[in-house]
Amino acid sequence: AVVSTQSTGYYITNNLRMYRSLTLLLVLTAFVAAKDVWILVIDELNAGRTGPPYDDKILVGNVPADAVLFDVMVQAENNDDFLFGYTMHPKWGAYITTINGLEADSSQKQYWQILGGSNMTPTPLGASSYVPSDGEKVLFRLVTWD
Repeated sequence: AVVSTQSTGYYITNNLRMYRSLTLLLVLTAFVAAKDVWILVIDELNAGRTGPPYDDKILVGNVPADAVLFDVMVQAENNDDFLFGYTMHPKWGAYITTINGLEADSSQKQYWQILGGSNMTPTPLGASSYVPSDGEKVLFRLVTWD
């Protein structure tokens, strides 16, 4: 088959345009596909409140849009803004045991409750599965169970 230079030039030009468009789309997606999440902490045992004052308030910016809370916490820790400890359960994921050096004492029935959403209610999933939305405030509150 014979291909003319005119049709080859058209083919190359269209491929370059498509490549540039795809590159621009990927760059824009990288900027759009990020979110900011607030991490709030109340150290006072059984404080019973969700509002201020907070013992810690950290804005974790530019995390991937699909990041779970655990990923947000790791980024905050990498930014030297936040410290946490956890144990990993093979089925249920990370169980948060320590926030900023304060350990929940399981022998005293203490745990770090995670609250979020527009109503600041207990999250339906743990840190390994919960996906906070852009601008969401997530609260870690030290509480006891019955």
